[in-house]
Amino acid sequence: MPRLKNEELIIQSQLLNWYKKNKRILPWRKLLKNNLPNPYFIFVSEYMLQQTTVNTVIIKFVEFIGFWPNFKKLSVTREERILRFWAGLGYYVRAKNLLKSSKIIAKQFNNRIPDTYEDLISLPGIGEYTAKAILGIAYNKPTMPVEANIERIIARLYCLKKPIKKIKKNISFFATKFISKKQSSNLIQAFMDYGSIICTPRNPKCSFCVIAKHCIANKKNLVSLIPKKNTAIIKKPTKYTRAYIILNNLNEVLVRRRPDKGMLPSMLEVPNDLWVTQKKFLKKDPLTKKFKKFSRCDSILYSFSHFDLKVDIYLTKQNKVKIKNYEWILFGNIASSGMPTIMKKIVTAAIN
Repeated sequence: MPRLKNEELIIQSQLLNWYKKNKRILPWRKLLKNNLPNPYFIFVSEYMLQQTTVNTVIIKFVEFIGFWPNFKKLSVTREERILRFWAGLGYYVRAKNLLKSSKIIAKQFNNRIPDTYEDLISLPGIGEYTAKAILGIAYNKPTMPVEANIERIIARLYCLKKPIKKIKKNISFFATKFISKKQSSNLIQAFMDYGSIICTPRNPKCSFCVIAKHCIANKKNLVSLIPKKNTAIIKKPTKYTRAYIILNNLNEVLVRRRPDKGMLPSMLEVPNDLWVTQKKFLKKDPLTKKFKKFSRCDSILYSFSHFDLKVDIYLTKQNKVKIKNYEWILFGNIASSGMPTIMKKIVTAAIN
């Protein structure tokens, strides 16, 4: 079904008008004198928003800016501190990459976020979408990043009936038709908000949609079927480990820091075996040889994005001793320690 001449421009105009009246009030959108958001705020928020919902990010973002209001302060902070702060957001490698990028920006770009795609894409943790989002939203550069909300709107506008994974190239092609030379920042955010508020994944509000008459899927009464869902059910694999809670006479728990690469990099953890795909491959953590009389506690199942982890938990109570590369944390401080959620759940399951 061919589109009318300049129809994309009409859609742009309607979305921009809708955005003026209905945009979400988000802390990283506060405008500077040039009527654009603070590039540092957009930079930080984009790292936080990777794999995390807006509502979860809002509170953490405000706290983050309170601690690190600019690159000058962020670039000199210790990795341990930012990882401790990141607890609750998950995907801790994002925090490590954000810190690495801040140091590069401080050193190579005089604390100013690059405004070219090539420089942005070279920074740790920044891919095509994030680079374009920063360019478009923070610097009003003519581009159109493609994320889940924008993919959904475009798929419906052009009635693309296949699953998103199979039409990525088509969506990228149609997305270029909406690049704005003067209103890039507002238009990108308008698309995002429209997908979040009106053109939602389920039960889209088509009766309130200002661009419904331009939507081919709406004309064909196919909106609820687009984007097409992948019907194949993918069962997540299960991994296994054993965790060891060592509680001393001062009600403190023995912890250590994880390796700086892999899952939960550099985060605090209780001693545990390597995570394996079958229980028969489990090998006791060497630390357990220093302690005796472990008693079995309840097991827990924790779900990561790509696998589930079955944890058998063991507890022992010992007098406090000093062990190299380990530290003791008061049980009452575990919740605020910055430990990843899974480790907090393990400790709670053992002691409560």
